[in-house]
Amino acid sequence: MRLTSLTLLVLLFLQFTSSLATACVSDDSDRPDTIIEKHIAAHGGVEKLSSVHSMKLTGDFTSFSVVHDFVTIKTSDGWFYSTYNLGKHRVTEGYDGDVFWTIDPWQGFDFPRKINQVEKHVIMQKADLITPFFMWKEKNYEVRFLGREDIDGMEMNVLELTRPGMPAETWYINSNTSLAYKYHSQWVDFTYPMQAETYFDDYREVDGLVMPFYTEQTFSTRHRITQIKEVLINSNLDERIFRMPSCKYMDKLAMLDGTWDVDVQVMTRQGSWHEIGTVHSTFCFMDRNRLQGNISYDMAFPASNDFIFSYNKRTDQYQLIQFSELFSVTELFQGSFTNNKLILDNLPEEGAVNSHSETGNQRAYTRYIISLDTMEAITIERKQSTDRGENWRDAEKLTLTRH
Repeated sequence: MRLTSLTLLVLLFLQFTSSLATACVSDDSDRPDTIIEKHIAAHGGVEKLSSVHSMKLTGDFTSFSVVHDFVTIKTSDGWFYSTYNLGKHRVTEGYDGDVFWTIDPWQGFDFPRKINQVEKHVIMQKADLITPFFMWKEKNYEVRFLGREDIDGMEMNVLELTRPGMPAETWYINSNTSLAYKYHSQWVDFTYPMQAETYFDDYREVDGLVMPFYTEQTFSTRHRITQIKEVLINSNLDERIFRMPSCKYMDKLAMLDGTWDVDVQVMTRQGSWHEIGTVHSTFCFMDRNRLQGNISYDMAFPASNDFIFSYNKRTDQYQLIQFSELFSVTELFQGSFTNNKLILDNLPEEGAVNSHSETGNQRAYTRYIISLDTMEAITIERKQSTDRGENWRDAEKLTLTRH
């Protein structure tokens, strides 16, 4: 049967409009917003995810073919804490909204250190409560639809996710379940960047939330498995756990932290103590490894001294950097604890040449003895020696009482 020109035009028009409608449906289903809306719903929905403020995960972590327990705590603000084993060494890492840190014995550190940019990016990925796509616009993330792929017999929506200042990640969202099957991202291996592939499995519901209880990851020659055993949602947290810990050696000086009433005594030339009076002073941690304070009082001239205490891991000694405002002099003192007394001096090391000797004058060395017997009262004694530490004479005594 021959078609008239009008009939042919009508058929072509119907075919075109049908194709256009199909394309519109396809375009709408390809929109990242549509895919992500289904993805969020599959995890429990916007209202449920919004109600989660913190999450504590415990279970087993496998690395270097060895299984150990792990603990991970994270919050909706992105704060993060985790402790786990990499083989024989226990690693701890965290972020308190300000400082990213880790304690990693693999690199020779038994004390906390700040981490590099690549390590920060990994912690930011680990810190996602459920999925990085929740509130992605509010976080200024960028998402692009890359197409559909068939992986292991399943259709995947492929999305590219880019967090501000971070390399792009490629996420594979199962078209049927709307849950993540895997993703590719930049990871880290002993501080160096590596491309990683992370798989998710064993999705379970916990208090209305759907989350993977099994995660498998490969990068370079590494193979790691995380298996969650227990999930606690919105439990009571001590926020101090997220903070970078102090060097354990500095914990012995922690009682100096605070505000004090300081009774000042100085030794006169006649060999008797002269009462200057009481001044106020505050010592506080500049960071977790430096304790700073100032003590100022008046004599014939105003005396103002800054003190910075720290611990030198290389020399296994405590350090005191003291700055005298009056003389504009900075000096370094080193020493160690004997019982509850921290004893520091500026004596030259054995065999060192005295570069401070002055013609016609004998160099006077200084020793500080800081007695940390109680939290409420601390004494700082300053002594001087003109015979390279053979004998010490009293010069100043500061008695600190908690204000």
